[in-house]
Amino acid sequence: MSEKKRLWKKLVWLHHSNAWIFLFLAVTGIILYLPLLRPVLTVVRVWIRDVHIIIGFLSCVVVLLYTPAFKKHMKQLGKKMNQKVNVYVVLFILGGLFSTGFILTYHRQFPVGWNAAALFLHDLFTWAGIPYVLYHAVSRSKWIKRFRKQKKKDLPYLIEKENPVINRRKFVQIAGGSALFLVTAPFIVKLVKPGFVPWTFTNGQSEYQMLPEPKAAYPLKGGGGDGRFRPYTVTTIPSFTAENWSFTVDGLVERPLSYTWSEFLTLPRKVQVSDFHCVTGWSVNHVTWEGIPLQEFLDLVGVQGEATYVKLYSGDGVYTDSLTLDQAHMDDIMVALLIDGEPIDQDYGGPVRLIVPKMYAYKSVKWLTRVELIAEDHVGYWEQRGYSKDAWI
Repeated sequence: MSEKKRLWKKLVWLHHSNAWIFLFLAVTGIILYLPLLRPVLTVVRVWIRDVHIIIGFLSCVVVLLYTPAFKKHMKQLGKKMNQKVNVYVVLFILGGLFSTGFILTYHRQFPVGWNAAALFLHDLFTWAGIPYVLYHAVSRSKWIKRFRKQKKKDLPYLIEKENPVINRRKFVQIAGGSALFLVTAPFIVKLVKPGFVPWTFTNGQSEYQMLPEPKAAYPLKGGGGDGRFRPYTVTTIPSFTAENWSFTVDGLVERPLSYTWSEFLTLPRKVQVSDFHCVTGWSVNHVTWEGIPLQEFLDLVGVQGEATYVKLYSGDGVYTDSLTLDQAHMDDIMVALLIDGEPIDQDYGGPVRLIVPKMYAYKSVKWLTRVELIAEDHVGYWEQRGYSKDAWI
């Protein structure tokens, strides 16, 4: 077998392998991205994430196998500039996905700013790469190739005798590319827009149902959150009103406490500025939170000697997590009801949510309605599904 033929067979194998791997990467990535799938796939979501990472490394291996043949491939393409440009674009997209994916996978080894930038760029490469690869696949499919062969037999459509307007191949390519652009453009715009337009974590007042609304007791500090929140939930978002909401601290305590909404609003509050970090890589920095430090509730109820853990309940009836008693006494853990001077919208964990700045956000339980002092350790919702018990940033 000639060297040219061996090179061609290797390139074909690498091309097909990379195409299938990219397909699986795209499918698993979209599953991980779409919030509406989180409640449906809670048990297997961590497995899907692990599969996504493994497939990403396989794709990297395929590209590394291609590297020794790159120069020969470029030489073989000769003056076919379209195909050369396509190779460069694909390698650029894959390189962007590899580098940003690596940072996200080993996010603890990189500065926080790198993680947030990597997540944004990873999404951008994904939403730009998927339509490009789809267009590439369609424009080089067998039925397009048949059009190319037919082109030699058919006369071009003419408006004037010496002026061909468009042939079938170009029409299909333009139509297919336009359709893909129209389908994917809203996703790309939605992704890119927050990077150029200031986005703040304020509530939609028309949706807020907790009356009276809490009012900021302190001037805004920190200038407001710097970054973009991504609302995640494992259930449908619960709806609360002043009539059906309550907050309880009980369990192994001397004086159990329970508050209605109006009673909770009378509690003295404090304000702090802290950063908010999600385990998936994004962060919002310099957020001003207003609420009651968790340790003040623990002091009020009188913790019994046998209590060693604090179990935290979400008002969705599903999500729970826990902290050790020592962790719960950290002075920056807050039961918060305002963010950047505004009530916390229920889509984002309001009317009251926990904030644990030194840990990843899955410890910051949304829709917090109960704090229970317990003697034995409790494994939280995401820890049961593969997340690390060690949530320190």
